[in-house]
Amino acid sequence: MKKLSTFEDIFNKLLQDYQGRTVEVETRQNGVRLSSFITTIDEIKIKALDKKNCKKWSVDNKHIGLLLIEEKFKNSKFSIPFILGFNTMQAIFLENGVTISSLNFEFIIKKSKQKQKSAG
Repeated sequence: MKKLSTFEDIFNKLLQDYQGRTVEVETRQNGVRLSSFITTIDEIKIKALDKKNCKKWSVDNKHIGLLLIEEKFKNSKFSIPFILGFNTMQAIFLENGVTISSLNFEFIIKKSKQKQKSAG
């Protein structure tokens, strides 16, 4: 088990362990399950939001960023919002999955039993 609490460390660990993998994702907000789906993580990016879009995610007008996780071929993606700064999110990495908590959201990402995509 590995605990990380900065978006930069979490981003790097996701790239290292999950890029090119098929995963099962479950999202929750305030403990209520919002969605569950299977996707392949082809690309992971960090995006800072402008003031207009920050209001959508935050009531305190804090600067917000998103971890954008994309699957190229199905053109699907999901975002993990976080407050820009240190120790603003938490991730617990286990052998077969990770739980990321940020703002009032929780993202549970499990490595699928399906084969990993080959590079290239």
